[in-house]
Amino acid sequence: ALGLFMQIHGNVTKWNDDRGFGFIEAAGTREELFVHISEFPRGERPQVGQLVSFTVAVKDGKKRAIAVSLPGRQNAKYNYASRNDRPKGSALSVVIPLAVVLILGAFAYQAVTALYWQMNPAELARRDFASASSIGKSPAFKCDQRKHCSQMKSCAEAVYFLDHCPGVLMDGDNDRKPCEEQLCQ
Repeated sequence: ALGLFMQIHGNVTKWNDDRGFGFIEAAGTREELFVHISEFPRGERPQVGQLVSFTVAVKDGKKRAIAVSLPGRQNAKYNYASRNDRPKGSALSVVIPLAVVLILGAFAYQAVTALYWQMNPAELARRDFASASSIGKSPAFKCDQRKHCSQMKSCAEAVYFLDHCPGVLMDGDNDRKPCEEQLCQ
């Protein structure tokens, strides 16, 4: 009697290549076990008399050979490439896409920044005032009696008056953007 789920050796005794099945006789017994082509390593066609290793399984009450391997050869059916055997990409295959992403990111950042300043001229003027004062430059404007947008010459001047001068009437909706309909559109 053959032990179930043990690795056993034997020989292929019959093989029908057209139908893809045959029989294996386990060593030391006269018992022939059915075997299907799908149980052999990929690309291997069994030959009558060929030595094989296999496991015995019972299906529908009948013993059959499964997980067949050919001694002396690696079993291709169950051989998976190890992590170290896989081909590695070259340095360029990493560097080039990374450089493309960085360049596209820089252009996108520049475009978004330009669009932001174009849509927010009051903020642009505030930024310019802040950078001018940080290097010790005195402002180009100074407070006087002007209070309305019609009295201003630029958006930058209107922003300066709104931020630095008391009593101006240039921000009707209190959103810190002066003269939105005339100078700071």
